[in-house]
Amino acid sequence: MNDNITRALERAISETSKMLQKIVRDSKRMPEGHLEVSLARGKYLQCYAVEKKHGKLQKNYISVKERKIAEQLAQKAYLGKAKKALIRRKQVLEKACLTLRETDLKQVYDRESPERRKLITPLVSTDEQYIEQWYEEHKGGQNSFAKTTAYTTVKGETVRSKSEKMIADAYHAAGVPYVYEPTVMLSNGKTKYPDFAVLNVRLRKTMYHEHFGMMDDDEYRQNAMLKIREYNKNGYPIGDCLLCTFEGENIPFDQDELNELIRVFLL
Repeated sequence: MNDNITRALERAISETSKMLQKIVRDSKRMPEGHLEVSLARGKYLQCYAVEKKHGKLQKNYISVKERKIAEQLAQKAYLGKAKKALIRRKQVLEKACLTLRETDLKQVYDRESPERRKLITPLVSTDEQYIEQWYEEHKGGQNSFAKTTAYTTVKGETVRSKSEKMIADAYHAAGVPYVYEPTVMLSNGKTKYPDFAVLNVRLRKTMYHEHFGMMDDDEYRQNAMLKIREYNKNGYPIGDCLLCTFEGENIPFDQDELNELIRVFLL
């Protein structure tokens, strides 16, 4: 759980830093001085640009034709206040992130000596324990449809295509736990047999991978689109719980694309 919160905090820190950088850039383009605003006769807006020149404050009326200057000075003041708020926000986020790391129960367990760890039952399972449990809950080889072709992966599994072998071997090389052809129950009650179930160990999140290898065939392509739509509508939206790769006769399997999916979603 801490890992998910920490990642969200890190994203918030990054976004805050980007906004601060933008404020610095925008502020450099603003005119000198600051804005004073008053109401004449209680209803007419009057704007003044106030600058310090030769040690004295100089106040100049901004006419309606010079409204752009008033807008820039107002924006400048706003950016100054926003900058202070964002600096404070960043400090709070960084402190929270540090506190979460210091109180991570997995780290508390990992800091114990190997001898003591043998005697302890951790409150939060280790990655190794979690992976072992994940394999017990996600059994592979559930699709009973006959294999017309067979390729052997590095782990010794038999898969249906050369591309599936490449996918399995890429997961193995990246250290991503996976199983081939597990069972998935959709919210509409239908059972699916995706090509792979994979685990993001850091987030402890399970995703499924469908490879569509005949996208040049019209009927196959239509069925693939319907299958993805069914996943999306029944609890497994693409990009969240579902990864997809594609190829066709004139569109070869893209290993770099797969490696990027692994990097973004599973590491």
